[in-house]
Amino acid sequence: MALTALAIGGCKGPTDLAVLPVYDEGFQRTYFEAQNHLAKGDLDLAYTSFLACLDMQPAERALRFDLAKIDLQREQYESAISHLDPVLEADEDHRWAHEYRAEAWLALGDAELALEDLLWVVKARPGDLDWIYDWGMKLADAGEPATALALCDAYETQTPGDPDVRLQRLYFLELLSDYEAIYHGLEEAVAEFPDIAEFKLQWAQMLRATGQDEAALAALLQVVNDDPSNGVAQLDLAHLYTALNEIGKAQEALLIAFASQDVFIEEKREILVQYLQIASVDPGLNPMVEALLEAALGQHPKSADLHLLAADYEQGQGRPGAAIVHAQAAIEANPADPLAWTNLIALDADLERAKDMLAHAAHAVDLFPLDANFAYYAAVAALELADFTAVVQWLERGLGVILDAPEMEGLMHGMLGDALHEIGEPARAFAAYEKSLQRLPDNPAVLNNYAYYLAEADEDLPRALELSTRLMELAPTEPNFMDTHAWALYKNGQYPEALDFITQALFQSKGQGAAFWEHDGDIRLAMGDIAGAVASWKRALETGGETDAINVKIQAHE
Repeated sequence: MALTALAIGGCKGPTDLAVLPVYDEGFQRTYFEAQNHLAKGDLDLAYTSFLACLDMQPAERALRFDLAKIDLQREQYESAISHLDPVLEADEDHRWAHEYRAEAWLALGDAELALEDLLWVVKARPGDLDWIYDWGMKLADAGEPATALALCDAYETQTPGDPDVRLQRLYFLELLSDYEAIYHGLEEAVAEFPDIAEFKLQWAQMLRATGQDEAALAALLQVVNDDPSNGVAQLDLAHLYTALNEIGKAQEALLIAFASQDVFIEEKREILVQYLQIASVDPGLNPMVEALLEAALGQHPKSADLHLLAADYEQGQGRPGAAIVHAQAAIEANPADPLAWTNLIALDADLERAKDMLAHAAHAVDLFPLDANFAYYAAVAALELADFTAVVQWLERGLGVILDAPEMEGLMHGMLGDALHEIGEPARAFAAYEKSLQRLPDNPAVLNNYAYYLAEADEDLPRALELSTRLMELAPTEPNFMDTHAWALYKNGQYPEALDFITQALFQSKGQGAAFWEHDGDIRLAMGDIAGAVASWKRALETGGETDAINVKIQAHE
């Protein structure tokens, strides 16, 4: 059986079928095994089989080419060169061998030898623009911009007058920080390619960088006169007008730039952020902000980032309904962005849309099951709806995934304690409060509720007093906290101290709630002041206290 497929991957083979070599069956079987392994992606076995073929037919250069290609894939660059050298000795015009050897030399850090092979390809294939661009960028990415520049120069010698190569050349000069060469190169390019706007734009930037603002302005105006819709030129013009303190012209140019697809969305977003910050202290800029948002969204209607900015702006303007529309659009544009969901949920909270807040938070929990924040938001919404069982369920789900967030964990355990108390599970509630205080030992809300509920339940009264005492250290003039401390003192039998704090609570409280008066009555009764107790209980009734329970006390002591 004659083998006619050795010249793979660009390797030149005999063109006269009559002179094709005929190899024995063992060689052919091993060769096709190598091809099989190669097709399956098993480079090691393919390499071993090709080596076996080479042992049988050491003069077959196509085998060395196959081995070199595998060496490159396995990053065995020196071995690749050792196989490519004899291929090129036998056939100096083998384009792919030159190119692959250049790749190996570059990987080994020898850009000079790589360039020798690449220059051969440039001479052999003049005018291949894609090739010169790809190899130029490959050299630059490998940290060899000077070599990339030399390759461009060789290409231009063979094929002069290509603006794309000239632009790439300027990029390599920039990597080399050769600004003098860039200056003169741009000056020449503007004259040589008067119809290429990119050269004029870069020339204007160079003029600005060298303090020649008037000349830069002239160059930019020439571009926008030829093409008023050139967004990049209009953006540069806006920056230049701003530097020249011509704000009206700057804003005109900026609006055109924002309505253009030429300007990257990231640039528009950055400028909008700056305008929003300034407008927060100078509301006179709000019309411009709105115009920029409209122009940007007109070009990028599905940009989640822009819709989020618009939502923030509308919320700041007191238009939460419009903010909601943009927040929802941001989610539609990018439902995988947790920030968009957080923004929408916050707007729900501001608008007191508890049902919507719960629905959105629940959806976000499904999308981001490891983000405990969304479970917390769902719990807050359920709390607003007075669905305490749901509050417990959401908080337990969130606490199951929370990690390295002690403050959030403390808040969640505190809320869990409140919800568990509401559904009649005091033991679990107290355990949750303890966990909350381990993370946030000075959380006034938890200290207050925990102390009060312990006192009410007559459980661990010393702990209740300890908590309420700490509460007084943190907020000594808060009437509700004074009431809690008074109640803990009362339950611990410290009646004079309890009376002192309940009196202060009544004095400090504007509303003087029914619970304060009822506690005052209970403390006075414990001190033997029956008349004072009855008077306080009656005041409790007058301020909306629980009628039946208080009447029982009054009737028992009148």
